[in-house]
Amino acid sequence: MSGTVFLLQRRFRRIAVYPLIILLGLALNLGSGPVFADQAKIVFIPIKGEIEPGMASFVERSLDKAEQMGAKKVVFEIDTPGGLIDSAQRIKTRIFNAQVPTVAFINGEAKSAGVLIALAAEEIYMTPGTAIGAAEPVPNNPKILASWRSDLEEAAEARGRNPKIVAGMADRNVVIENIKEKGEILSLTAKKAVELGIADKIVPDKHALLTDLAQKDGVYYTAEEYRPGFGERLAWWIINPFISPILLLIGFVGLVMEAFTLGWGVAGTVGLIALGLFFGGHMMAGVSGWLAVLIFGLGIIALMLEIFVIPGFGVAGVIGIGLVIWSIFLVSTSPLQAIISLSVAFAGTIILLYVLIKVMGRRGIFDRLVLGLKLDKDTGYVAPKKELENLLGLEGVAVTPLRPAGTAEFSGQRVDVVTEGGFIPAGKAVKVILVEGGRVVVRSLGNSSE
Repeated sequence: MSGTVFLLQRRFRRIAVYPLIILLGLALNLGSGPVFADQAKIVFIPIKGEIEPGMASFVERSLDKAEQMGAKKVVFEIDTPGGLIDSAQRIKTRIFNAQVPTVAFINGEAKSAGVLIALAAEEIYMTPGTAIGAAEPVPNNPKILASWRSDLEEAAEARGRNPKIVAGMADRNVVIENIKEKGEILSLTAKKAVELGIADKIVPDKHALLTDLAQKDGVYYTAEEYRPGFGERLAWWIINPFISPILLLIGFVGLVMEAFTLGWGVAGTVGLIALGLFFGGHMMAGVSGWLAVLIFGLGIIALMLEIFVIPGFGVAGVIGIGLVIWSIFLVSTSPLQAIISLSVAFAGTIILLYVLIKVMGRRGIFDRLVLGLKLDKDTGYVAPKKELENLLGLEGVAVTPLRPAGTAEFSGQRVDVVTEGGFIPAGKAVKVILVEGGRVVVRSLGNSSE
């Protein structure tokens, strides 16, 4: 009996110890760090690479989504060499209008346009080895500099940061004692940015940032990162300043080649695909809309009418070129980018067409444009010189369009002729002005579009 009692007492002591162990563990846990009853969502939005309209649209959509799903805080993870001022201003405006607290997390560099985006956030964290600054505008003329500097200073003042330090990142003429001399552009390391009050704190990594924000806000954060989709990444690739001119060049060359060949072939298909990517990418990136596509299409139609329907080169051709140029300016990220794209496309088209005519023309590709058959004595051909010489000075009618070769009729006799170089439509009165062997040259009578 005593043995049974002993066993029961021992089991009771073990059961009583368990709650004590649990309480001790809780005490140790409380001592090691905060325990949060509340949980909240924190959203990371990456701002990496060049700042351009596609990036601005992505940030705007991401902020909208974060607000709609009730995020407690939004962190912009920044690593950018800069980009377009207009796009940076769009992002800054959207951050200032955000319905959720914002944090800039510089995990690389925040240069040029990236400075304005970082300053728009309520808090700025940086990792070791990162930098912020070097925000001189390009081109740097007095008007652009004044506007850009005021944007930076206003953002800094709104977030309680030193506007003069920020001005020194953009303006070489700003002098800051013991910090910046005249003629320099200011760029700050993470440590220096914190010392001067531009940044709030240095954290080693993203995990440390989450821990710090959780302790400061008194909540347990569950992180979610928004990433651009395939369509957005494709659009950003297309509007790259090095890619978009190449796509435009391929489109121009394809359409021009197709215009001078029979039927529809590979060149035209490739050209349309390139132009579709060019305009579609800019539309997906939020740079332009359907207006640019409509204007470009009207320009191409006008040029086709000029080449195939209306003789010579006149109003339709000028209007067509003007519409095409206008559409490229509408779709481009900046006037400078439009000029670059057009220059590359026009110059490349002219060079490639010259090469094609010189190299491939010998293979019969352009036989429909010129008389490629050579008739001489070596091939057994004897020109009816006397008969053709009698045509000199005669007037007749073009039976077929002369582009510049074709057929004309003189007193019931049909003769293969060429013009002096211009286009003469069918039914136009012509006159023989020169006979050289088997070559009969004609000129249009009356109003000529040559």
